[in-house]
Amino acid sequence: MKHLLKSSLIFLGSLVVVYLALFAVLFFIQPGGIPFIYRATQGNLWEGGGTWIKFQKFNKEEKWDVIVLGSSHAYRGYDPEIFKQHGYKMYNLGTSNQHMMCTYFIAKNYLNKDNCKLLILDIYDKVFSNNHIESKSDLIQNVCDDKTALQTALASDDLRAINMIALRYFNKLEAPLNHDTAGYTNGYKVAAKFLDPRKKDEEKMKWTYSTCESQVKYLDKLLAYCKEAGIPVVVAEHPLPAIYTMRHHEYFLKDVEPIFKRHGVPFYDYMNAPGLTGIRMFSDPTHLNHLSVPIYNNLLIRDLQRDKRLPLSTNGTALVQQPDLQRK
Repeated sequence: MKHLLKSSLIFLGSLVVVYLALFAVLFFIQPGGIPFIYRATQGNLWEGGGTWIKFQKFNKEEKWDVIVLGSSHAYRGYDPEIFKQHGYKMYNLGTSNQHMMCTYFIAKNYLNKDNCKLLILDIYDKVFSNNHIESKSDLIQNVCDDKTALQTALASDDLRAINMIALRYFNKLEAPLNHDTAGYTNGYKVAAKFLDPRKKDEEKMKWTYSTCESQVKYLDKLLAYCKEAGIPVVVAEHPLPAIYTMRHHEYFLKDVEPIFKRHGVPFYDYMNAPGLTGIRMFSDPTHLNHLSVPIYNNLLIRDLQRDKRLPLSTNGTALVQQPDLQRK
């Protein structure tokens, strides 16, 4: 028995050494300055970019009135400067296509009742319909905390996560490849352009919601953690263009609303908010632009204040004038 155990350990150790040696060869061979490992394996995203810079700059020892989590709808849809006008200190930790599993581990390792007075969780039907590896890869490569990266890799149920976590540690030897970090303010990046309906992206404009059990599972775990940790949460879905074909939104609501009710979390559904669904309000088929973000943020802040989810002011300053829109 001891001999078998010893042989097994030697075999596993040899396997690890061979794997790391092969990985090193593929990493340090860099045609055009890009490690060959990116061509030889699937699912690996470059280190750097928006996710990298927002976690580099986020200080979890600071006290934040509002922290935003969610997909690109979050990091392009909630402007810290608008919240600042109301006296709120806000940081945006939204990342592209953020899977609820990623959201859960970010919240668990970065947020607590002392540094987050209110968590705004932005949700979106289409993100909830997928279980893509890309958002997990993005977090594994770019989050500062090794524990968060490792937990995400181990929970991903995807063998490619082994390569991702190995790549994370090899990437520590070199500067990030993605230098596109300009234009972020407390994690938010404005989209100053307009949707052109003549150039429709059919994949984004037409799709059908389907339940992703992993997303639903981690939404439940996230809200349970926040309740246990004493972090107040509200959930919001921001507006979408009227020409957008949102099929089966009611099925999405049937998946998520029971979870919200179980944890006592309010849901603000602005998908069809009056005055915010016109083409001119969007930068593309799914994201708000520089014209609509201030209107939407003021509307959300007004509703949160009305419902006593946010105080009228955190620094004694007067409120800014808000638009006369009604929440649907």
